[in-house]
Amino acid sequence: MVSTIIKVSIVVLIASLAVALSTVAEAREFAEIYTECGIGAIIAPNTPVVAAITNVTWDLGTTAISSNMTSPETCAGGKAKTAAFIHDSYASLEKDLARGSGEYLDTLMVMAGCDEETRQAFSIALRNDFGSSIATDNYTSQTRFEKAENLYNLVYKQIEGQFSASCSNSNS
Repeated sequence: MVSTIIKVSIVVLIASLAVALSTVAEAREFAEIYTECGIGAIIAPNTPVVAAITNVTWDLGTTAISSNMTSPETCAGGKAKTAAFIHDSYASLEKDLARGSGEYLDTLMVMAGCDEETRQAFSIALRNDFGSSIATDNYTSQTRFEKAENLYNLVYKQIEGQFSASCSNSNS
């Protein structure tokens, strides 16, 4: 009985969100928000059904909805693939950044669309930012997802800043 009430409440909440978002979603359909945005898109960028289920079960889709509203450019394309790569290989990226080189860091540079001449400088800048990030008091208490999100933000801070002319994130 209680589980039925919870399920009905979830359905009503999702339906309410769909109505509320119909004016905000611009060209993106509601189903696309749940498959191309949020946690689901990061965890399962190539599997829309898994992405939608993940978004709904993780936080009822609020992360997908908020990412669509606040930064719709991050919902699909190269950024989503980069986010998924960072999330899936965070531990290896962390080791490569500590060493200053490695297969996963090289892959990240390629995904960022950086030309070959820029990759070393980009890697050094990212490594410096990452070093500052892991030196914070709250780093050890962060979840893997929070750490991956932070690294993703550091990557795009560099792409959109110092390396905007030489890194294109060609997967966008």
